[in-house]
Amino acid sequence: MRLLLRQPLTSIRRVATMIPGARLSRWTMSYFAAALLFLLLAEGMLAAGLWKPSADVGDPITLIIVHCVTIGWLGLLMIGASLQFAPVLTGAALATERFNLPALVAIVAGLATLICGFAAIKTGSPTAALIMPVAAALLAAGLLGIGAVLFTGLWRGRNVHAAAPLVLLGIFCLAVTVILGVGFALVLSGVTDVPLIVDLALRAVPLHAGFGLGGWMSLAAIGVSFKLMSMFLLSPDTSRTRVVLAGGACTFLILAVALSCLFAGGDVIEPLLFISAVVFLGTIAVYATEMRTLYRTRRRKTLELNSIGSIPAFVLLALSMAALVTSMPLNADDRIRAAIVYLFAFGWLSGLGLAQLLKIVPFLTWLEAFGPLLGRRPTPRLQDLIKERRASFWLAGFYLAVISAAASVAANTDAGFQISAFAQLVCSAGLIFELFQVRILAHVDAVAKSGPFHQPGLLIAKTNSER
Repeated sequence: MRLLLRQPLTSIRRVATMIPGARLSRWTMSYFAAALLFLLLAEGMLAAGLWKPSADVGDPITLIIVHCVTIGWLGLLMIGASLQFAPVLTGAALATERFNLPALVAIVAGLATLICGFAAIKTGSPTAALIMPVAAALLAAGLLGIGAVLFTGLWRGRNVHAAAPLVLLGIFCLAVTVILGVGFALVLSGVTDVPLIVDLALRAVPLHAGFGLGGWMSLAAIGVSFKLMSMFLLSPDTSRTRVVLAGGACTFLILAVALSCLFAGGDVIEPLLFISAVVFLGTIAVYATEMRTLYRTRRRKTLELNSIGSIPAFVLLALSMAALVTSMPLNADDRIRAAIVYLFAFGWLSGLGLAQLLKIVPFLTWLEAFGPLLGRRPTPRLQDLIKERRASFWLAGFYLAVISAAASVAANTDAGFQISAFAQLVCSAGLIFELFQVRILAHVDAVAKSGPFHQPGLLIAKTNSER
């Protein structure tokens, strides 16, 4: 709680929804838990050799792993974080929380069905034609439904914080990603052979990835990180957030033009993809500068693990985007681009997500367990909930494993990649164990947990009336 008490009064008011007595998002921990399980599943498949650098990137097994990472891990992680921190960006609660659990169930069920559908395609089973539309419907309902809840809340408070429009733009990209994904599912399963849809499925994969990884996940991560980093570093808000927003909007406006050209039968997608990548690289440069400003103007003298652990993610974001822009005019082969995407997805998005979870989970757990006791009796410090030295070892190992795996993909080395993927799996499991220890308050002594005290639920945050 020292973190909150050291902030100026205006900062405390901005995080009013996060202080004791305020509402915690009931299902955020459930989203985080499901996301982490899908991360382990994807990494386990990589470590088992179900995908290798020498394998076809369009193989159904590859698509299973890709969607476990994008929808299961990164998607659920971002939604869970947004459910808790969107109200912090806007200063107002979301319109409803009733859809949070049904959306989680729909997304998980839809992804499980999608995995079965890809497996059916792999084996040539005719059941794929039945499974894939069900998967598409479940995923569309869950993702678009929860996206609408978040969009409505953020739209109402879009002028409160300059980062809120970034997340709004990310949710718009989510909608485009889902619509394209539904089209792909219908084509891959053989449900439709409409020429326009089939042609779109064949040519729009880069746009699907761009709107998903670059738009929805990256813009939402950038928007939330502006607030999280300023809050945890005790730094003033940056001045060029709107420049980042403008760059992001231009990037995905160009992608939208490329998509419309596909519908119109144009053949300019490659030049437009390159232009959008260049614009996004410039946007990332401004974002990196703003992050540097947050670190330099912080009032917290000693950097905590989440702040230190996010720096490699920012570096890998810049490196992967620079590599992508460089590779496009050089017509780099698929292995090089696969390595760049791997570095982007695991180095930037996953690295940032895991680093911030090492702060978010203890922060929310402390608020739930000890926030109501503040002023009534001594409470443990926030840093007492986690063993930072041990967690830092796992996080550093994760980054090294990701870099090694990406290098193995670029070098087309199957054995090196599998070893690196196994190391990445082990480090991820270590981080998840540390988060589990935090949630059950394993490092807090018995005196601090004596009555009046209520143990937080592992997956569900207790409401004020339940404490």
